[in-house]
Amino acid sequence: MTHFRQMHSPDRDQTETREAIKELTTFVERYPTDELIEDGKAKLREAKDRLSQYEYNVGYHYYRSRWYPGAVDRFKQLLEKDPQFTRRDSVYFYLGECYAKAGQPAMALPYFDRLIQEFEQSEHLIEAQKRVELLKAEMANQAKKVP
Repeated sequence: MTHFRQMHSPDRDQTETREAIKELTTFVERYPTDELIEDGKAKLREAKDRLSQYEYNVGYHYYRSRWYPGAVDRFKQLLEKDPQFTRRDSVYFYLGECYAKAGQPAMALPYFDRLIQEFEQSEHLIEAQKRVELLKAEMANQAKKVP
């Protein structure tokens, strides 16, 4: 808990967050029947979310800077390292946006679709639905142009 209490915000050094994850993971694995296990799991999720939020912020910065390959790399790494990240809907949305803006609508659609299917309450839901319609129309138009 010492490491957990010393964690910084996602925009600062994440050394204590990594240490908290390490110690909380050890606790959860070694003491699955302890009376504090649910609290330990909740704290572990919070620490993992903090670390993933740091990665998300970097990816989002790349997205806003229009460096889409860098953003895609960060977002994909985030999903690989922490598939339970609480804000996956945002990751899916911005991955889709990166591919769409890079002219790869076929790569973008699966991320928008996952957002729509998994997150009925997402702040990005309506925009993702609009993007799917636009991308499908764009892909249909491109298919018509190819002889």
